[in-house]
Amino acid sequence: MRNRFIPAFTVLELIIVIAVFGLLATLWAISWNSARAELRDAQRLSDISVLRSALSQYWLEKATYPVATNLDLGKPGVNADALTPNGFVSKSDVGTSVYLSPIPQGPKTGEYYRYHGGATGYSIRFQTERVTAFGNANVYFAHASGIDTKDEEK
Repeated sequence: MRNRFIPAFTVLELIIVIAVFGLLATLWAISWNSARAELRDAQRLSDISVLRSALSQYWLEKATYPVATNLDLGKPGVNADALTPNGFVSKSDVGTSVYLSPIPQGPKTGEYYRYHGGATGYSIRFQTERVTAFGNANVYFAHASGIDTKDEEK
């Protein structure tokens, strides 16, 4: 009988390879989650910009803002699916003149932008997950005059 040498991996080599793959997979998952959070923040900032623009058009035509208290924009059953000359209305009440339809919702399921406003100002609440141009992850409020951390009608 001849003694044949069959090349193979040792148990130690297999453990090292598995550990390296596990480390790489963990680093990839962390990087992926971070990128997804940044994309959601970019979507939020875009949505807020669109909402502010529509409210500016509303102001130019009406010289007032829609009056509402703690209105979750775009939430089913809240009747805030569109912005028309009559303020925030449901999809069924949309007439010929529309400033914004549909109202954007937050990028996560069940995330809505909270609006409250009076005749001379408004505040739209949103929350970021990562560092943005406005600062660290935090709750922010959009107004006609800009974005800050104060929940005031401006």
